[in-house]
Amino acid sequence: MAEKEKKEDPKAAAAGAPAPAGGNKKLMIIVIVLLVLVLAAVGGLGAYLFLGQKHAAEAAAGGAHGAAAEQEKEPKKKEKKEGPPIFEKVEPFVVNLSGGPTAPMLQLEMQAELLDEAAKTNFKAYMPKIRSAVILLLSSKTEEDVASAEGKVKLRAQIKRIMNESMDAAEEEPVDSVLFTSFIIQQQ
Repeated sequence: MAEKEKKEDPKAAAAGAPAPAGGNKKLMIIVIVLLVLVLAAVGGLGAYLFLGQKHAAEAAAGGAHGAAAEQEKEPKKKEKKEGPPIFEKVEPFVVNLSGGPTAPMLQLEMQAELLDEAAKTNFKAYMPKIRSAVILLLSSKTEEDVASAEGKVKLRAQIKRIMNESMDAAEEEPVDSVLFTSFIIQQQ
């Protein structure tokens, strides 16, 4: 009869009897391994974020020190003095824009914001050279170049660069910015 019971056990197991304990152990090991992997991933992500914030804070602190080191390497520019800005009015420009005999005219009035009083004196001394360079720049532009707001911003930057170059300013830029006070495009 013992032999009969042994033969029936495999049939009983196949018919839905509970599985031997070995299958549960494999499932338990798989669950434990998956939990360990999830915990490792969460821990790794947490460490990455924590160290990333620490690194960003160090970079910001180092950035302040790095910026100071960069300023030491660059030639020192004159610092702006306290008080109101220094402006110098430039006589109006009236030029024909590029584009042939029917091209429109541009009337432009502007002021230059200068670094200090010495820059203002120097600016006045170089005015003929500055005017000549600005006239050449303006007359090379088309109506499409200067009609949009983006074109005007680009033109301001170009005029500032030309003014500083005309004043033979090596590394120092005596002209801080250029401000348009009147900008008229007129068809002929």
